[in-house]
Amino acid sequence: MGMAGRVGLVTGASRGLGRVIAGVLAARGVDLVIGARDAKALGLAAGELHEQGSAVVAVAGDVTDASVRQRMIDASRELGGLDFVINNASELGSIGPLSRFDIPGMGRIFPVNVGAPMALVQLALPMLVRRRGLIVNVTSDAAIAAYPGWGPYGASKAALELLTRTLAVELREQGVSAVIVDPGDMRTRMHQKAFPGEDISDRPLPEVTIPFWQWLFAQDFAAISGRRFAAREVHAEWQQPA
Repeated sequence: MGMAGRVGLVTGASRGLGRVIAGVLAARGVDLVIGARDAKALGLAAGELHEQGSAVVAVAGDVTDASVRQRMIDASRELGGLDFVINNASELGSIGPLSRFDIPGMGRIFPVNVGAPMALVQLALPMLVRRRGLIVNVTSDAAIAAYPGWGPYGASKAALELLTRTLAVELREQGVSAVIVDPGDMRTRMHQKAFPGEDISDRPLPEVTIPFWQWLFAQDFAAISGRRFAAREVHAEWQQPA
């Protein structure tokens, strides 16, 4: 299903899951604004995505920086608007028991995982309303299960989930939808940071989620708004050819 003329914004898109999501959108003809901190990796990703035929604007910088978020929104406006906002950028933080966790050391966890997505949605909202768009907030099973050492990260994702459900209710009358997606454990740089020195080659690559994303972007967004999806679960509805 082609989506020529639509525009998507994807954070954390230089590699891993964000790069996969951007690739699915580009394959459908969606023009893209992609963001990440690593300017070199982001530029390489932009070049690859552009080869698929989409217009691609790369905005390098930290998503917690208000000026970086504004540049993303300005670039989206120049492309014609916004149909999708994919808040994928995440901060794991340090792993350790809460009884010994350095509270000031939470540092970037909540600003990246909760504050930045909400701030970006606020900026994007006028365009999303005009296009009856979709907000996708990427979460983790750490938001609903108590994993030792993962408390602050899990708490930030739990907060993001509640805020997403609230957005879905608050924005329904304006025609904007919001969903939560848990991609599951994957072989990514962030996941390797959680298990330093360990072999995580048994985890699948982020490409395992492609059938889900193909299914998601073809849906009636209003009909699925407010739902939480586990992208690696096998469901007949999203295993069909897109």
